[in-house]
Amino acid sequence: MSIGTTKAIVIAVVAFWGGVVASNLPSAIAAGSAEPDISKRKFSVSVDEIKQNLVFGEEFSGSYTNSFILSDGSKREIELTPMVHKGMQLVRLKDSGHLSYMGLNGTTTNGTLMVQLREMDPAMEAVNSQRAN
Repeated sequence: MSIGTTKAIVIAVVAFWGGVVASNLPSAIAAGSAEPDISKRKFSVSVDEIKQNLVFGEEFSGSYTNSFILSDGSKREIELTPMVHKGMQLVRLKDSGHLSYMGLNGTTTNGTLMVQLREMDPAMEAVNSQRAN
């Protein structure tokens, strides 16, 4: 095996393990400290069907539950619960039996239903800092 091939293999192995370490770093950092209680944080939720707006900018803390009748007549019920899951701060989304997790500031879709979250305190801090300038 030539030196060039050996270097390429070593670089590939180091890059792979570097990626593994980087992807597990948030969990490792979170595991080393006490779990934060994110249930007290304020969030803004917007829920849209592709054809209509169902909720826009409704604030909540703790958890959020709501039911919707979509334009096709079907009923959907969502529940949002901020939590620490596997060492990461996430929001659990239950959507009529479907379970998934989303970021504290993110958007997800399930079929024609789109749920968007924004954590309020950092958003308000950003707005206030712009006003101060």
